[in-house]
Amino acid sequence: MKYFYSLFVLFVLCTAPMIAQFTDDMESYTDGQPISGGHWTDWGCGGGAGCAIMSTSEQARTGLLSGYIPGDTTTDAVLDLGNKIFGTWSISFFMYIPSNKEAYIKTLECVPICASDWQANHILFNENNTNPGVGTIYNTALGDINFTFPHDQWFSIIMYWDISAGIQNATWEAGIDSNLIVPAGTPYTDDTGTYPLGLGGIEFFSISPNNHYYVDDFCFSDSPCLILNTNETNQSEFTASPNPVHHILKLSANNTISAIRIFTITGQQLFSTENNTTATSIDMSHYASGIYFVKVSMGTSEEIVKIIKQ
Repeated sequence: MKYFYSLFVLFVLCTAPMIAQFTDDMESYTDGQPISGGHWTDWGCGGGAGCAIMSTSEQARTGLLSGYIPGDTTTDAVLDLGNKIFGTWSISFFMYIPSNKEAYIKTLECVPICASDWQANHILFNENNTNPGVGTIYNTALGDINFTFPHDQWFSIIMYWDISAGIQNATWEAGIDSNLIVPAGTPYTDDTGTYPLGLGGIEFFSISPNNHYYVDDFCFSDSPCLILNTNETNQSEFTASPNPVHHILKLSANNTISAIRIFTITGQQLFSTENNTTATSIDMSHYASGIYFVKVSMGTSEEIVKIIKQ
């Protein structure tokens, strides 16, 4: 497997015993065969080729394999997220869409199929193969949201849901290609204000003969899945307080802190400074409420801590 490091902050919170949290680099499957079982299922089309997501060596972000959704118009794979109705949940993965091809994914309210079939958050990339590099999230609380993405290279998808007050008060945010597309605190509803029954899964559908895309490196967790390209992260004596923070965040370490960076959950860098002390502070009073990651460099080691801004 190619050398790659991703920080996934993982804790255990099981609201559904079968699907709690997972990572999937797509390396455990057989090239050229359909993928079923565990967190991979389908939208009632019976499994097998022409229904389930396929394992392929045509493209891979890491390792040798990825998942493939062809242009057969029948493949309708589902990533089962366990029908969450409480807690905080995050998913991250990567997509690759060749030039002159389109793609479709959708968040689902329950897995298996719900009778109500909540019609929100249809995400189309290069819809009808007429708008390369442009996508749209349809039927959200903010209406239809346009975004950009690159063809012929891997790019990230990150979604975060806050269901701590119950699904009927859920909010979410989303980032595509390291750009924030849906801001934190957005109600997790359709454009009429209707909430789903739960956080069921992600649908990967072959929407047309021009459909052609790959997916890889999944993380589903009850804490934000932050993806940062970095050489290494070694644990050291380091503290950040108070957490949650309202105004001033204090940082201290046994070793000299050489650099500090702050990221959103989508990996967007908001702050960067050089340093040469073992203790310092950052004024976060102007930051919006939400979750951030503080990355601290100390010599040859790095540490990342999740900070809640109130």
